[in-house]
Amino acid sequence: MARNINAGLKDNSNFRKEAGMISLVAFSLGNIIGSGILLLPAVTASLSGPISPAVWLVGGLLLLPVVLVYSKLAKLFPLVGSKIRFINVTHGKVMASSVGWLYMVGTLLTIPVEAEATVNYLSYVFPSMMKAGYPTIEGYAVESLIVIGIYALVYLGIKGLSISVSTITYAKLAILAIYIASVAFLDFHISNFSVSFSPSISNFFYAIALTMFAYGGFRSAMVYAGESKADTGKAIMIAFGISMVIYTLVPLVFIGSLSSSLLSSGWGSIGKMSAPLAESAIIAGVPALGALFILDGVISPSGASLIGAGDMVRYSYALTKAGSFPKSLGKVDPKRGIPILPVLLFGAFSVVTLFLSSTFEQSIGYLVATRILAYSTGPVSLFVLSNDSKNKALALGSFLITGIIFSFVGFPKTLFGTLVILVAMIAMLPFSKNYVPALWYLGFSLAVTGITFLSLPSLVSLPVVISASAVFFYLATRTAKGEGEIDD
Repeated sequence: MARNINAGLKDNSNFRKEAGMISLVAFSLGNIIGSGILLLPAVTASLSGPISPAVWLVGGLLLLPVVLVYSKLAKLFPLVGSKIRFINVTHGKVMASSVGWLYMVGTLLTIPVEAEATVNYLSYVFPSMMKAGYPTIEGYAVESLIVIGIYALVYLGIKGLSISVSTITYAKLAILAIYIASVAFLDFHISNFSVSFSPSISNFFYAIALTMFAYGGFRSAMVYAGESKADTGKAIMIAFGISMVIYTLVPLVFIGSLSSSLLSSGWGSIGKMSAPLAESAIIAGVPALGALFILDGVISPSGASLIGAGDMVRYSYALTKAGSFPKSLGKVDPKRGIPILPVLLFGAFSVVTLFLSSTFEQSIGYLVATRILAYSTGPVSLFVLSNDSKNKALALGSFLITGIIFSFVGFPKTLFGTLVILVAMIAMLPFSKNYVPALWYLGFSLAVTGITFLSLPSLVSLPVVISASAVFFYLATRTAKGEGEIDD
């Protein structure tokens, strides 16, 4: 099926295999149903109107082949931070560094976005926390306390992190199940789906791209693969399957619960709701559930941020193994079973980024750009590693899908992802001469960025993006040349 190319790869012996299947599913699922479940159903409804549930279903189905690719890679590389390390095996340190930085930047920017989502929900009860769409001093203080608390939990190590994440994730699932069942039964207006709305094709595609902010969290279980004896690939597929059901039903129930007076203001007004699901529950006549969602407004984003902060520590270790981070950032503490220095550094940096980030809706497009660019490398690596024709076909199809989704986010968001790659490559050139296998990656991101810059009609740009992606996929597989890892 695949070449035995990872035989020489190993994790530091101080990492502890204490995360079970339930925890691995929680890592991926918890990252998928973070702040996205609280705010994005309203945002996508404002962009696509009554077809918003279909947008979520299409988004999930579109990403499914990519998820399958990563589930296969997770089985091949059951290592800490494996989604960076397998790239080093197939394409070397320069490209592994580029992808690692995309993950790092994306996650560092996600944590303040999640914290703002919490304050956004709390502002429904405490209006003084937000003003003109931005946090006030009081709001920033709450966000800072949330981030500090998150990194304190990460410091406990994998066992404490697993318990915390599992508790938060399954509590969120219970709240969402109650919402779907009660609101659908008590106050569901099928007529809401016939309220006229004519979204542009570009808005429809952008709405699909925004679903990737949520769905993109599927990869988190893979980051912890080296700290578990369970089947990480299976955990990823289970989590993604559950999330597709949740993200199809919640937008469906949400739209069905809205009052005619609210819809009379236009679909665009829905995106301005500060606490969409809580307000939906109150409109449906379930104020207790609305209060529960205000609580979930703290739980869901904080849980996703907790997973992201834990991911950051593992990314640091993986980048150390690739030679792009100093060894001190990958030194695993024997007592905690994780690298400690990254917890302190990234915790401080995350607090700083709280004051630099834009609003939730403005930020997620840029985050999607970094995530999709990073995910495009998995299909290429699977193609190189696998001898199975079905895996190779899956890899090609998945890569083309990532190119399409990347184009959906539009310019200048595509440019942001390209600049991250460029800076990472320049930074790595003094440390590795194996830069040729990474050139296709920069070319691919530049090509799609150029296409989005031209603002071609959507139906014209799609075949152009697909053709360009196919060319760079060929170059990626032909120039593959991996490198060994740095010893701990």
